[in-house]
Amino acid sequence: MKKQHRLLFSAIILLILCSAACYALYQHVAKEAEQKGGAVLRQPAANFRLPAVNGSEIELKNLQGKAVLVNFWGSFCEPCKREMPAIQKAYDRYKEAGFEVVAVNVQESKAAVKHFFDHHGLSFPAALDQTAEVYRSWEIFYLPASIFINPDGVIERMYVGEMSARQLDQWINELLKNT
Repeated sequence: MKKQHRLLFSAIILLILCSAACYALYQHVAKEAEQKGGAVLRQPAANFRLPAVNGSEIELKNLQGKAVLVNFWGSFCEPCKREMPAIQKAYDRYKEAGFEVVAVNVQESKAAVKHFFDHHGLSFPAALDQTAEVYRSWEIFYLPASIFINPDGVIERMYVGEMSARQLDQWINELLKNT
């Protein structure tokens, strides 16, 4: 019986030490990402300024006060193509309520992005990250990647992969409830 107690006590100590090590590692990684300017939940979104397909510029800080979806995408990305109609419907449905979309295209030409938007009937703003500077600085590794930012400029949700219309509606409504 003593041997079982000793073994149980050792296992509990080992579990506590492993938990503490994991927590310390998590804190280190989160702090390092924050210092680099990467996208970190519950932290302010790093500002960026990129040329827009329409010839103007898009600067994230100018959208403060609105709920914002920053969607990193590429026309070569099949899940990106499939989610674009849902993003357009959400944009049309919620833009009057203070919702904005910034579709950040990664490393494609202005002509290719314009053609894609025209061909698919998309009207939300598209930014050109031709050097992938914002993509890398936000530490995005896969496409599509969606960052939901509240009206105070704080990142509320990050999602990698194709979003459904239902997910978009739910997450946008959560952002708009806080306005």
